[in-house]
Amino acid sequence: MNRTFLIGALVGAWIASAVTTDARAEEAQPVLTVQIPEEGSNIAWGQAVIELDQPIEEVFPIVVDYANYVQFMPNFTKSRVLAQRGNRARIYIEVSVAKGAITLWGQLNIAERPESEQVRIVEAKLLEGNVDAFSAVWHLTPIDGGTRTRVNFRIRVDPDIPLPSSIFSRENERAAGRTVRALQARVAEVPHSST
Repeated sequence: MNRTFLIGALVGAWIASAVTTDARAEEAQPVLTVQIPEEGSNIAWGQAVIELDQPIEEVFPIVVDYANYVQFMPNFTKSRVLAQRGNRARIYIEVSVAKGAITLWGQLNIAERPESEQVRIVEAKLLEGNVDAFSAVWHLTPIDGGTRTRVNFRIRVDPDIPLPSSIFSRENERAAGRTVRALQARVAEVPHSST
């Protein structure tokens, strides 16, 4: 009888958590994630797309606030600007992975790439670090007459760890999804001036 009660309680808790999770998911903006193959590599890019309810003028300053990535980016333990001119910078980052068992670090060149007057693109590329590859791209596009922003984020990390490449491809996809969710939360919490 105790075993039956325990199983029933666990199933009930699981169903309740599923309902709560579904309710939260309906309130949040949907995130589309996908893996994109990289030519010459077995490790794919992770890509996530989300549409935020804030205009690009509120989203872009957070994307280029490199020193504060540690405040909201998933698993970042350090983000330090080593040199900066405008939106171009050399930054140092540390990211904790494998539940804190491994710290990945790197110096990155990060800069806005001109696209158009409305679309903003920020790219990060590895200069040196304890990973074989690190690249990330933020692509911000105004939508709905400029009142909202579509965020397309791509990331590809090859951590030089002897595990199957499918694990890293899947983790790149998950990291992309977590990153756009973190940006969504950060944009919502940062006060914005009204114009």
